[in-house]
Amino acid sequence: MRFLQAMAWYPWLVAVLCMLLVATSNGMINAGITVFDEALLDEFGWSLSQLKTRDSITFLGASLLVLVAGWAVDRWGFKPLLLLGMALLALAYWSYGYADRLGHLYLLHGVFALVAASAGNMTNIVAAATWMSHRRGLAVGMTIAGTSLGGMLLPPLANALNSSLGWRMALRVEALLPAVMFLLVLVLLGNRHRGSPARAGGEDERSGVTFAEALRRPQFHLIACAGAFTYFAILALFSHLFLYMRSLSYSPETASYALSSLALAGLCGKLASGWLADRVDPFRFFKLQMLLMLAGLAGVSQLPAWVFPCLLLTGVGWGGLHTLYNFMLLHLFGLRDAGKINGAVSVFEAAGGAAGIYATGLAHDAWGGYGSAWLLVVTVMAMGTVLAMLLRPVKAR
Repeated sequence: MRFLQAMAWYPWLVAVLCMLLVATSNGMINAGITVFDEALLDEFGWSLSQLKTRDSITFLGASLLVLVAGWAVDRWGFKPLLLLGMALLALAYWSYGYADRLGHLYLLHGVFALVAASAGNMTNIVAAATWMSHRRGLAVGMTIAGTSLGGMLLPPLANALNSSLGWRMALRVEALLPAVMFLLVLVLLGNRHRGSPARAGGEDERSGVTFAEALRRPQFHLIACAGAFTYFAILALFSHLFLYMRSLSYSPETASYALSSLALAGLCGKLASGWLADRVDPFRFFKLQMLLMLAGLAGVSQLPAWVFPCLLLTGVGWGGLHTLYNFMLLHLFGLRDAGKINGAVSVFEAAGGAAGIYATGLAHDAWGGYGSAWLLVVTVMAMGTVLAMLLRPVKAR
């Protein structure tokens, strides 16, 4: 391990590993699991809002647990949490294949909440940013790109396994993926935490503002609230897109590729914004990405004949935002309490995402379709865009 850490390219290895970890955790919890929705609804006869409550449990639970996870990252480092998350994800997916009632699903999505808090974006971003000092924007962009990579690759894989093996066996087979990632973290990832000595030529992990000071800054609250509204919109879209495409008479294969297209566009947006964040004003770029995502969502809701181009526009906007939210937190507040600060913002984002998933399902059931439900999503995204326009840069001391 120490031999690897001494290599000049080791920070890039960490960034790639963090990207794969995010692809696994987010991809399996968010996009990948939705491919099985139709099979679950057909077999058990639940309403859409009943089924989608499980996803809200995931994000609400994550919003409660991520602050604890942020405190643990600052105290003990990121490696123990990543190992815990991958182990729990493998166990939960294996158990999912044996589910026979709604309460069982709700319990497993509570486990998913712990996975999202311990091995999701926050922990991996801190890991990548800690090891990478000079190209931090790109490292964060690569890590966040994992959400799109997972969303791009896992839905078609899940659909193929579902078609050939049935949903129960497909879920058990997919449990092998986080088991492999557990081993890679165990063997390859070096841990760092508060009090670790600074790397040669790198940034001291204790630099930046305290969590208490960050809470007193208006930039923190603007980012947190805008993040909640943005996550409301994007997670509503990811969670309901498969069923929405089916409602437009697309085949299951095309519906799964719609998820992949959205994720692929997000991947491009994340990598591009990570590269550009080190070179341009990230705040102006952030506001542009908000407008792109808002325009794309409006097109998805009002122009079903143009749904694929609008999904691509939404994905590019979302990809840039996903990277820039996290990059700006590091830019504004530094690494000193990065776990707590990122974790606190993640509380808002997870709560917004949970509300978006549930509210969209509820609106669908109440209004008899997705048309009006998408208008709710667009309205919330517009509110987040207004908040983003108020953001001004004040860098950490």
